[in-house]
Amino acid sequence: MRDQAWKLRSLIEEKASPVEGRGRVLAVTSGKGGVGKTNISVGLALSAARSGIRTALIDGDLGLANIDVLLDLHPGKNLGQLVDWEASLREVLITGPEGIQILPGASGLSRIADMGHSRQQRLLDALGELVSDHDLVIIDTGAGISRSVVDLCHAAGEVLVVTTPEPTAIVDAYAMLKVFSCEVRIPNCWLTVNQAQSRGEAQQVTSRIKSLAKKFLSMDLQDGGAVLYDPRVSASVRKRQHFTMAYPTSPAARSIRELSDGLGMKQPRPVDRGFLHRLKEVFVGDLGRGRERSP
Repeated sequence: MRDQAWKLRSLIEEKASPVEGRGRVLAVTSGKGGVGKTNISVGLALSAARSGIRTALIDGDLGLANIDVLLDLHPGKNLGQLVDWEASLREVLITGPEGIQILPGASGLSRIADMGHSRQQRLLDALGELVSDHDLVIIDTGAGISRSVVDLCHAAGEVLVVTTPEPTAIVDAYAMLKVFSCEVRIPNCWLTVNQAQSRGEAQQVTSRIKSLAKKFLSMDLQDGGAVLYDPRVSASVRKRQHFTMAYPTSPAARSIRELSDGLGMKQPRPVDRGFLHRLKEVFVGDLGRGRERSP
């Protein structure tokens, strides 16, 4: 097993050397499904693009990809075909509203660490190109605490954890943070409370989770604010049009703009350039380093 890991590491170092791009990479994740993570990912991408930020959105849900459904897009190719060398990045990318470039996911695709070297290399090359060509890359991860989700968050380095005021969502969000504290290093981690009835309710949830994270996980969690509950969000999903487009003056749409501003998405900014390096760690680490992570 050690020899196999050494060979894979050598191949990656010799052949897989994509140039680190200048783009900021943000992973949007959640401890459970149904909290509105994908809607927030899309909303942030649209908001950034409206500010003139060259934005790419990756559907990183390797089990239930659905960004294209949310935006009523019909991709001819997807991420699975890209890593299988059946399509080029240009063939797979689709242009969404506001000019955002979307990399459609592939339902049923295996977790990242289980890909063979050829597919890992293909994924590295594609993500390297996306990061170098865009100011901002948002990864909409799968929901829940899976290996692929943790790996993508580790690679991104910046993570927005989405929860709701529901007790189960709060517990699962904290569980996600606990995994981060034990297994990976996330330099910048925010928490946003979706579907909050009021900003006061959201602040109570945020304060509670921040306090627990600080006390028991030694984690300085940043306040990502709130996205207020709005019945028009569900209506826009049925219309397959994002609520920031269908109802731009709604409370939820205003909340997304405030969240985007809070995350500093109005203009390009200096970024951590280690995304591809950390992603390569994922590939090598599963075989040879027992999930060890370097800072």
